Amino acid sequence: MKLTIGILALLSAISAVNADNWAVLVAGSRSWNNYRHQAGVCHAYQVLHDHGIPDDHIVVMMYDDLADNSENPTPGVIINQPDGPNVYEGIIKDYTGHDVTPDVFFKVLTGDEAGVAGIGSGKVIKSGPEDRVFVNMVDHGNVGFFSFPNDHMYADDLFKVIENMHNNNQYKEMVMYMESCESGSLYDGIYPDNMGFYVTTSADPTESSYACYFDSVRDTYIGDLFGCCWMENSDESDLTTLTLGEQYQIVYECNSDSHSPWYGQPSIQDEVVGAFLGMGKTRQRKSSGGSRSKADAVPSVDVPLFILKNKLNKANGDEKIALQAQINGLFKKREFVQEVTKSIATLVTGDEELAEYYIQNPMRKVNDWACYKRAVDAFNDKCFRFGENPFAMTMTPTLLNLCENSFGADNIVRRIGEVCTFGFVSGIE
Repeated sequence: MKLTIGILALLSAISAVNADNWAVLVAGSRSWNNYRHQAGVCHAYQVLHDHGIPDDHIVVMMYDDLADNSENPTPGVIINQPDGPNVYEGIIKDYTGHDVTPDVFFKVLTGDEAGVAGIGSGKVIKSGPEDRVFVNMVDHGNVGFFSFPNDHMYADDLFKVIENMHNNNQYKEMVMYMESCESGSLYDGIYPDNMGFYVTTSADPTESSYACYFDSVRDTYIGDLFGCCWMENSDESDLTTLTLGEQYQIVYECNSDSHSPWYGQPSIQDEVVGAFLGMGKTRQRKSSGGSRSKADAVPSVDVPLFILKNKLNKANGDEKIALQAQINGLFKKREFVQEVTKSIATLVTGDEELAEYYIQNPMRKVNDWACYKRAVDAFNDKCFRFGENPFAMTMTPTLLNLCENSFGADNIVRRIGEVCTFGFVSGIE
């Protein structure tokens, strides 16, 4: 069996020499509390760069509000592991700020240069039928969608894009690593096993992803557990012999607070990691892989709370009182989102007990995409913008329950409009 795997890995390495590599790296969030997302994408860039993928074959999308952030005690420096190197050094920034959108991402992925003319660097990937594409996406999300700073990307739209790329011979094989809560829901039951596509996610369709490495100097989490697992393994391994299947097993065990699933074409697991991340090795990066602490990992949804608790533990006097007030305020804001969601569900169903049942028993599989997308868009547009209020994403499974139980998009959207008359709100994390 090991001999067979070795032969397959060798063939993978040989074929990789005769193909181009392309990569798209996306951090969908902004703000200091979400530091780990952009730090992860910066680290992913360094992995690709260190393994010989040229900059003109890598596209980076990130909000870019960390390096010069007023909360950054080391201006110009971003790290992704304790005492780690500056992963911001030399980073390319093709699309930043408000240019980080699902529409731009799709145009970059499909090589639509005209579609991004005048936006950011204008760079796209130009992959062909013999090329391999690697995509890394890091942010918040929930059932069936992945968040961007001011928008969100739905799973069915992503599938259509990748399916069209496959049909148009725009790649030989594509590998995607996605970090977000419920990220498995974007692929589960959607992708066939013959599209040359393979993805592994930080969490299954029902789970949170996890943050790690709280930094007491920066007062934020500097890593995501799934991302640190695969990138630190890539930093310290020979990617010309390590297969994707072998890396998956390593990451699965390392990312033990969630259950990282994989989807797509099984045979791609026999390819070497270097076929997608690069076959060269220009320098060995220091890895603090041995310091990965499961005790330090916290669910992504609880990151804002644990940041405040960690600050509280080292505070004194008036500062301690102020931080406790912030923690109390965080809970009150979350309760407000929950109350709004229950009011919507009660109006839609006409039954408070049934509404509570749908809230307590959320669905995790989308069938009625048309209804769900209209409901989520309305909730985002009229109640809580997800980019400003990431906790609100956790309410979307209730909207899915309403859709899948045939209450209808028109009814749901109308009730959302009736309840959400309180105007713009932000800061509900």
